[in-house]
Amino acid sequence: MKRKSSSISINAPKEAVESVLNDAPSFITNWPYVVRVSMKEGLKAEIMMPRFLFRFRDVYRFDHHADYNSHIYDGRGAKGHVALVVTLKEWQKEISAVLELSYKGKGEFWLGKTLQNFVESIGSVLKELAENRPVQEQIQTYSRVRGGTAVNVDFADPMSVANFLSKSRMIHSGLHILGEEGLLGLASELRATMPDRILYVSGITSDGTSSFKVLLDGSRVLAIEHRTQEGVKAVKVENDEDAKVAFDVAAGIRGAYMVNVWVPVGGV
Repeated sequence: MKRKSSSISINAPKEAVESVLNDAPSFITNWPYVVRVSMKEGLKAEIMMPRFLFRFRDVYRFDHHADYNSHIYDGRGAKGHVALVVTLKEWQKEISAVLELSYKGKGEFWLGKTLQNFVESIGSVLKELAENRPVQEQIQTYSRVRGGTAVNVDFADPMSVANFLSKSRMIHSGLHILGEEGLLGLASELRATMPDRILYVSGITSDGTSSFKVLLDGSRVLAIEHRTQEGVKAVKVENDEDAKVAFDVAAGIRGAYMVNVWVPVGGV
C-alpha cells in the first residue's frame, strides 16, 4: 500500500473545519482528480489519477467515519482501495490538519508523485472551504432548520413558490454553462459573488426542453426541481435522505442555461 501525507494550517474555528469534513459528499466533490460524484446507493466518486500516459480511473464507494479529532474517508473500487485520514489539532489561533492518503491497487508503485499531489491538493481544498464559508452556515444541519417562508417553499406547491417570489427581488440574470460539477458548480460560483444567505435560482435552456429551480440556504439545498422531456424530479429537503436525493439531482444538471437569481426582502 502506498502512503503519502501532508499538513496544513487553517485560519478558521474548529467548528468550520468540522462542518466541511462532516459534509462528505460536498468535500469529496471538490477533491482533485474527482470527475463525478453520485449519491445513488451510497456515496460514490469516480476518480481519475493521471500518471505519464496512463489514467488510473475507478469508481469508489466511500464510507465516512469520525471520532473526536479524526475523519476517515474509506473508498473501495473495482480496481483499488483509497483511504484518507484527516486528523485535527487545535491551537490558540488556528487549526492544524494532518492528512494521510493511502492507495492499494493497480499501479500503486507508479503513483507516488500523483498521490503526493493528491493529498496536498485535498489539504488546500479543506483550507479554502473552511476559511471562506461563514461559520454560522457551516454548523447548521438539516434537522435544525425550522420555520420561515424560505423553508416552506415546495416546488410541488405553486402557491408556496408564488408567496416566496412575491417577497423577493431579482439580483442577477445571465447565461451560465453548467459543467462536470453540475448545478453544484453554479452554486459555488454564485456564492463567490453574492453575500445573501437565501438564494432562489432558476434556469432554462434556449430550446426550453430543460429547466431547474433550486432554493439555497447558504451551501444547503432546501428544495430543488429539474424538468426535462423525460419528466420532473422535485425534492423538498426535510431530512438527510432528502438531502442525498437533492444532491444527486443537482449534480446531474448540466448544459447551457439562462439563469435568474432572486433574494428575499423583508426577512425569510
